Amino acid sequence: MIVGPYFYSEGNFIMTALIGKKFENGVFIMADKRITYRGTENFSDDEKKVIALNQNVIFAFAGVKNIIDICMEELKIFSLGTNSIEEIEAQSQRLFRNSLEMFQKLYPEQDYATVYLLAGFTADGIPRVTYFSSDDAFQKSHPLDFFYKTFPNTEMMYLRNYLINEVDATRTDLNYFIIQFSSAIRQINNEKVSKTAYSIFLTQNGLFEIDIDEDGIIKIVQMNLDS
Repeated sequence: MIVGPYFYSEGNFIMTALIGKKFENGVFIMADKRITYRGTENFSDDEKKVIALNQNVIFAFAGVKNIIDICMEELKIFSLGTNSIEEIEAQSQRLFRNSLEMFQKLYPEQDYATVYLLAGFTADGIPRVTYFSSDDAFQKSHPLDFFYKTFPNTEMMYLRNYLINEVDATRTDLNYFIIQFSSAIRQINNEKVSKTAYSIFLTQNGLFEIDIDEDGIIKIVQMNLDS
């Protein structure tokens, strides 16, 4: 496990609006792009909180970025050697449990609340999304279908009400969810959540990354991890 360089501060914190949906043929996950620097008013709006581990598995996170960063490269390398979502889930649990323990030892007074999602396909081609939390050291898995999370929970009620009232979760067209999810993020009135969003649509025919600017302009590009 790589350690040291990732702990350049007491931890960058990610206040995230994270929204997603499982389709019959894939998984769509979107998040805002802001990262704030603990103990300061500084922030950056270019953080991609949804990450392709390989052509068949994507990862999303919120919380203490250092906990994620400390073993992210190791998880990526492992994921390049397998397409099994179950194997990647099990490896992620081992890695992030260890990084959480390390962070707690180094910074015992710091908040360590962190969550992550893994999405991929089972051996029989069924889309699968699973949620993990530092509440149990990432050791319990929770399957998801239509999901949303603000982290911490200060904006959770607003996001929940918006999605219930404005979004028809039974629809199946991706463009509808790109527009609705990014609109939900832009309307969150919290300085730690950006008005821009980044998302990945995972399908068995490839990965598509989707950027949405603060005006709602959408840019879609097919990803090629081999290039």
